[in-house]
Amino acid sequence: MLALQDATIFPTCSEGADLIRAFGPLASSAVRLYNLGYRLVAVLDCRGQRRESPGLWSEKLIFLSNVAKFFNGQPLFEQASISVHRGDRIGMVGPNGAGKSTILGMMEGVITPDEGEVSIEKKIRVGVLHQELIQGNDGPILQEVINVSEELREIRARLKKTEKEMEHLSETADNVDSLVEEHGRLQLDFERYNGYSLEARALKVLQGLGFKPGDEARRWSEFSGGWRMRVALAKILLAEPDALLLDEPTNHLDLESLLWVEDYLAGFKGAMVIVSHDRAFLNRLVNRIVEVNRGKVTVYSGDYDTFERTRQMQDDIILAAYKNQQEKRKHIQKFIDRNRVKARTASRVQSRLKMLEKLETVEPPSRAKTIKFNFPQPPACGRRVLELGNIVKRYGELTVYDDFSLNVEREDRLGLVGPNGAGKSTLLKIVAGVTPIDDGTIKYGHLVKAGYFAQHQSETFSSDFTVLEEAVSVTRGLQEQEVRNLLGAFLFSGDDVFKRVKVLSGGEKSRLALVKILLAPPNLLVMDEPTNHLDISSCEMLEEALKKYTGTLVLITHDRRLMNSVCTGILEITGGTAEYYPGNYDDYQFKKKLMETQAEEEPAPQPVAPVQDDDADAAGRESRKDRKRREAQLRIALSRKQAPIRDEVQGIEKKLAAKEARRKEIESILADPTNYEKKDRIMPLLEETPVLEQEIKRLETRWEELQLQLEQIETSVLNG
Repeated sequence: MLALQDATIFPTCSEGADLIRAFGPLASSAVRLYNLGYRLVAVLDCRGQRRESPGLWSEKLIFLSNVAKFFNGQPLFEQASISVHRGDRIGMVGPNGAGKSTILGMMEGVITPDEGEVSIEKKIRVGVLHQELIQGNDGPILQEVINVSEELREIRARLKKTEKEMEHLSETADNVDSLVEEHGRLQLDFERYNGYSLEARALKVLQGLGFKPGDEARRWSEFSGGWRMRVALAKILLAEPDALLLDEPTNHLDLESLLWVEDYLAGFKGAMVIVSHDRAFLNRLVNRIVEVNRGKVTVYSGDYDTFERTRQMQDDIILAAYKNQQEKRKHIQKFIDRNRVKARTASRVQSRLKMLEKLETVEPPSRAKTIKFNFPQPPACGRRVLELGNIVKRYGELTVYDDFSLNVEREDRLGLVGPNGAGKSTLLKIVAGVTPIDDGTIKYGHLVKAGYFAQHQSETFSSDFTVLEEAVSVTRGLQEQEVRNLLGAFLFSGDDVFKRVKVLSGGEKSRLALVKILLAPPNLLVMDEPTNHLDISSCEMLEEALKKYTGTLVLITHDRRLMNSVCTGILEITGGTAEYYPGNYDDYQFKKKLMETQAEEEPAPQPVAPVQDDDADAAGRESRKDRKRREAQLRIALSRKQAPIRDEVQGIEKKLAAKEARRKEIESILADPTNYEKKDRIMPLLEETPVLEQEIKRLETRWEELQLQLEQIETSVLNG
């Protein structure tokens, strides 16, 4: 459910003596913390009791200190410590079921740790978006959104009440002064929430999230679960709390809405903790990654890409150290076995035994192994896969397509993009053959078989089948263990494969439908948001499967990384027409920005002047000598304006060269197996690497900005 609340408030101890009495055995440290200016905060301990505790700086909003959570006696995670400061941007990743939502619940204050403490700064407002479907009042969604808190709702109601009373109040009434005073106080409180601009801002947020004009007056019950989640997200964004806790906020968004939310959050000034499987989304918004995996909670600096590189580097070093140690153990054990029975080498054997006992144990990396799976390939088909000719599609009075044509060739991999309501999903259903058309022709190629993955697809399932039986029903020649491996990659592990299909959630049915398609893929694969309800490892598994897929793919997804990896063309749908852009999503974005820049910078057409010679007539036409002088003056002016920027560019290039050299030096050291056991040398390098990557990224971004400035100055001077 939606939560927007104040943390519990406790009276602060104003004197050192109060701290001594309050904290007993901790008195000396408490007084010391008090003198250093620490702020007292509300604390939820492992017994669920709230108390005051020192130990957090005033900038720290939420602090999890050595928390643990157990289920059925088994640890979900232990010894987890996470701090959330003002302005922090934290991404939380890990497999489904690892405990990410549990940690968010602790930060919200609704889940009690079994060990450790959760500290929440007093009187902060926290906006929380949960994954599960929320309940709302069945009124117009605009009213739901603008009621960002109970306090604001009460202020608005009291303000209306006082205004109504003032309408019927005479100037001689006894309570006129008190009523006017109360009205003024309520107005100030309402302005504190920016209440008078709230409705306009709410409409803007709803529009950004994909709602059409007029939707704001529709009732809550008229919308599906995904759109209700958007209402909840709009309410949270509009409230502008001190901290945002967002659990998979992109699951119910299309690409256009996702980009809008991403831009909105990029300008958000408060703290953010985001659980998401969208790697591009995390790269844009976060500067710290919290990984929850196999009972451990680890914090990394940098965005998601930096986290991946750092984690892989750490795993490589640990694995190499583990192999090195195993070789050493094997060598020592071989000497012991060979000389154990010889009296003359007994002392040396004892020495080796002691050496073996003292050898520090190195554990191998605990990451889950990547599943190796050979996906079946689709049957061959003709070169022309699909022809749409002069298609007409209407919904009542709304015409989505009129005289629309499209050809799809074998092995095309098309990603569909475009604004909300442009008809992307409708086109996808027409291509898949699941939606009839009003006019025109649809012609499939020789031996073409279309397969459609919808966001909510479960009609073809046998409700009494188990998950394993449903998956096996589409396979030919695959071993059961291979099918179970793939089910495990899509979050059906252990006894989950024996659950009946009829008890699965919507997300689980969606993942099972995805597994079935991958086990028996058609040669025309049509997919609508396949990454919803998947964690990052499952998204990567799907990505690898689609990269190896040899059929034709038509795809709608908000996962830009997936489009970059598998798409060979982007189809932009706008106004019932389609524009094709070769390449992946990044190529499409680059070409769009280039076209926009060229349109903005293209000068108005100028009349062509006749070519003049040195003997220009007296009519005032420019001679060749004058033209050369003017061009020289322009070059001098251009050089002067660009000089300071070029100096900065040269300075950045020198810094980049030094940073790149340092990165290569670190990589060289880490690649040397002889350094694996030198922790005092290796660990500082591991800590330096993400900081170095961030600095290189910052310098490269600044270099690109300066290059753009140089181009703009050149255009301005030469055209001005």
